[in-house]
Amino acid sequence: MSNLEPAFSNPNYALGHSSRELDRLSFQGIVFAPHTRQLLMEAGLAAGMRVLDVGSGSGDVAFLAADLVGSKGFVLGVDR
Repeated sequence: MSNLEPAFSNPNYALGHSSRELDRLSFQGIVFAPHTRQLLMEAGLAAGMRVLDVGSGSGDVAFLAADLVGSKGFVLGVDR
């Protein structure tokens, strides 16, 4: 695999993309949500901002960001 190939093209990608891994990410998102929300607020995320979440996984952080930026803001989450 060259350095330019995406990780998901590698069958040995450490975490994989199984339903079990997605469940683990969702659980992790729930457990860390209060801390993540606090971090986003301390970073200055506020109403009306535009946010790009690259590598969103199951979208937990993007949903928290959307709640903070409100209806006048915009969040775009992208992942594989």
